[in-house]
Amino acid sequence: MNFFNEDNFLHQFFLFLGKLIALNLLWMICSIPVITIGASTTAMYYCTLKLHKDKDIDAIKSFFKSFRRNFLQSTIIWVFLLVAAFILWLEHIAVKTMPSGARQIFTYVLAAVGILLLLLTLYIFPTVASFDNKIKKLIIHSIYFIFRQPVYAVSVTAITCLPMYFTMVDAELFPVYLFVWLMCGFSLTAYANSWFLWRLYRPFFEEKSP
Repeated sequence: MNFFNEDNFLHQFFLFLGKLIALNLLWMICSIPVITIGASTTAMYYCTLKLHKDKDIDAIKSFFKSFRRNFLQSTIIWVFLLVAAFILWLEHIAVKTMPSGARQIFTYVLAAVGILLLLLTLYIFPTVASFDNKIKKLIIHSIYFIFRQPVYAVSVTAITCLPMYFTMVDAELFPVYLFVWLMCGFSLTAYANSWFLWRLYRPFFEEKSP
């Protein structure tokens, strides 16, 4: 078995792993200012979606291409999501002061809004990476994609949230989880989510790159 043969499975696997590691590192570095998390997440999804579409990409070049092109839109959306989450948290505190009957009703309402906000956060950046449009329409499209395939929405949520949950609650294996996150955890999550997202997006454009 010739490892350097480009058709060799191990050769292809390590090339793929190298791309995920590179994307993971780029995402973490570009997310350090916090305000840029939206743009870096869009750029990472741009690359993982292209991996599903084209099978092979220049990870660094593609990442920064999307990062520059979608920086303004992604940053505005990210700030909007942060503000919305902060308002939701304030409402949660306010609900605690209500009478028991009203508190129960508003708790359910806030829970529903919180779930929708979480799903929007998971869908909006890959949608920005895939389609050129105004922010309002991108948000509407994201909500449409969420409800178009509810099973996909549940899968994307589970793939994103469950590993984070186990990382936080499993103190014994925390070093292992941390190592995986630092190596390729974020990009691997995006790649897994992109399997579902690419199948949602594919019918809406033919040869256009995501």
